[in-house]
Amino acid sequence: MPGYDTVGQARSGLLSLLTDPGKPQGMGISFSDHLTGMYACYGVLGALINRSLTGEGQHVETSLLRASVSFIAENAARYFETGHVPRRKHRTTTAGVFAFEDRNGLPFVLHMSSPDKFWLGLFEVVGKPELALDPRFNNRKARTENYDALVEQLQPIFRGGDRDDWLRRLAEKDVPAAPINTLDEVFADPQVKTYGFPIEVEHPKMGKMKLIGNAVDMSRTPPTIDSPPPVLGEHTEEILAALGYDSTAIAELRNKGAI
Repeated sequence: MPGYDTVGQARSGLLSLLTDPGKPQGMGISFSDHLTGMYACYGVLGALINRSLTGEGQHVETSLLRASVSFIAENAARYFETGHVPRRKHRTTTAGVFAFEDRNGLPFVLHMSSPDKFWLGLFEVVGKPELALDPRFNNRKARTENYDALVEQLQPIFRGGDRDDWLRRLAEKDVPAAPINTLDEVFADPQVKTYGFPIEVEHPKMGKMKLIGNAVDMSRTPPTIDSPPPVLGEHTEEILAALGYDSTAIAELRNKGAI
């Protein structure tokens, strides 16, 4: 079957956890494509470690479907345990995840989880400390069951102020919250800047170009990006030579239009 990102998301069940059944929508990011690449990478790395121990290589294989199903293990575990099919809203209610807008329509999120201190801080910030005693909201089970009622209490309050002010006050109470950043806001974020993102490289045709840096840092062997993405065919002869093709064989491939 033709393998494309959204097909992998949908068939694996991942998309059912990202969208709502009454209004299904495709995602604005290629989840399955990226997941498959990362799982393939970690499979290759595992095989390389095994080769260093045994001297033997092996075949590593994954797919859009396999990688995406593996990624939803948390939700699958709940399904195996309870028999209930989870949807997007299931995790938002059980994990205390909320999304709100301020007076200007700027969105932000809260991830309250289970510690009571987060909830006490939230109720204090919104000027409703009495909610901590309300039987609908005074424990995790009650908050899960009355999630929508809590949203109804909080959204009008948050709409009455500015996002930056809410986030500052929430941070002062150690409440887990963040703006829903657009990409221009992401790269203006002070913490993202400490990672050195974005980096800049020189491309032979496009000149200076920006790239996102590495997702991990390593104390002894920090990863770097020293060269830009290759142009079409830039390393063809180098790769073929490494595979054992001599100059005559490479020239013959080129004459035949194979490369």
